[in-house]
Amino acid sequence: MLVTCVALFIFSACGPKEQKIYIVSTNDMHANIDNFPQMAALIDSLRTAHPGLLVFGAGDNRSGNPINDRYEEPCKPMYELMNAVGFDLSCFGNHEWDGGPIALRNVLGWAKFPFVCANVTFDDTLQMPNVHPYVVFERDGLKLGVIGGIQLGENGIPDFHPRNAGGSHFVPLSDVLQKNIDELSDCNAVFLLSHCGYEEDRETAAQFPQLAAIFGGHSHTRVAEKQLVGDVMVTQAEAKVKFLTLSTFTFHDGKLVDKDMQLLSIKEFPKRNAEVQAMVKKYNSNEFFCTVVANNVTPIESYESLGCLMTDAIRYTTGSEMGFQNPGGVRFDTLSVRPVTLKDIYALDPFDNEIIAYTLTGQEIINLMKSCFVTDGGPIYCSGCSYSYSVDDNGEMTDIEVKLEDGKPLDLNAKYNIVMNNYMSTVFDYEHKDDGHSTFRRSNELMLEYLAQHPDIDYGKTQRVFEIEK
Repeated sequence: MLVTCVALFIFSACGPKEQKIYIVSTNDMHANIDNFPQMAALIDSLRTAHPGLLVFGAGDNRSGNPINDRYEEPCKPMYELMNAVGFDLSCFGNHEWDGGPIALRNVLGWAKFPFVCANVTFDDTLQMPNVHPYVVFERDGLKLGVIGGIQLGENGIPDFHPRNAGGSHFVPLSDVLQKNIDELSDCNAVFLLSHCGYEEDRETAAQFPQLAAIFGGHSHTRVAEKQLVGDVMVTQAEAKVKFLTLSTFTFHDGKLVDKDMQLLSIKEFPKRNAEVQAMVKKYNSNEFFCTVVANNVTPIESYESLGCLMTDAIRYTTGSEMGFQNPGGVRFDTLSVRPVTLKDIYALDPFDNEIIAYTLTGQEIINLMKSCFVTDGGPIYCSGCSYSYSVDDNGEMTDIEVKLEDGKPLDLNAKYNIVMNNYMSTVFDYEHKDDGHSTFRRSNELMLEYLAQHPDIDYGKTQRVFEIEK
């Protein structure tokens, strides 16, 4: 009996030491501060259960709520709230550049946590603080390396207006990722905090199997169950502070042996953090944004219907024949049946884009539509016309048939006066002759002018774009 007990003692003493690391990640919060009290309470609960919990954000912390984006010090509410919640790390999203490099520098100064991005560098004159290609955390004797990365568009920069780059320089993440992984070779696990989109993250996971997991953002993908590419776990928690991902990593004697994740609903969590609730209440007490600008007759539940409202606004106020809007520039999910406020309008159109006027032929308009479909990932929204299209085997728009507002077909040789925002005019690459000219008016400014003339709006069932299955 004594021999048996001694043997069991020796076996247990020599058995593997198990350690668990817990990481919470979220992404694309877009300044949805109203859900922060519940998120803070949920994270408080997780910290109680799992001391040493790490909290990561995968970018696009701003752009979507004028309470934050148009604060007297833009974006300061968001970072004061992230500090209060206790974020440990964030990577950049493309919308971190929406205010330009100086606004980004302000954000970095307010954040009490570092930012990681391996594929960006800044001019020394910008003096960007607290940005690293990677950081290393130590928990329970384990070293955990976290590399940051951001997506690039076809123009070689993330999806923001090129005018905002000012002194920021980017390279493809795949060009620098291996170097950073190698520099973290003494870590027990290496992670990627990515704002590249779910599909690109899966490609990265296949290319770099040394990664333990990728905590992703940008595509607003809800990953509800564990997804492995090889042995790399890829996560994402949709957007706008609706969910958190809790990832669990199990180590035996310092070696990673298991990984798992849970998607946790923030809105369903029954508690609120009182301190964070008070902060949110203070930020929301701005009466200016409660100003009523229109009455909405029917619930607007599609992005296209909102796009129709936006294009009507820039078309009518400029006296143009047609107006166009990229789908990525429509930033508000729905307008319910209620008075429409300034907060609604600036949430729908937060970018202060200037409106550019062009004279384009019918064929050049078709070229514009095709470019939008590729560059912005969807069909362009329109006013003054409607159109149908199909998608070919290469994922490109084809069989486009455009009808003008009077029902006549678009004349490919005729010239039309059209308007669009200056993001589209700068980023979209399509064949056209007219360089365009500025109206020196901003899209949200024209929206308010349009609503002053149309105080009752009814766009709930408006549709002007139709995909025809081949």
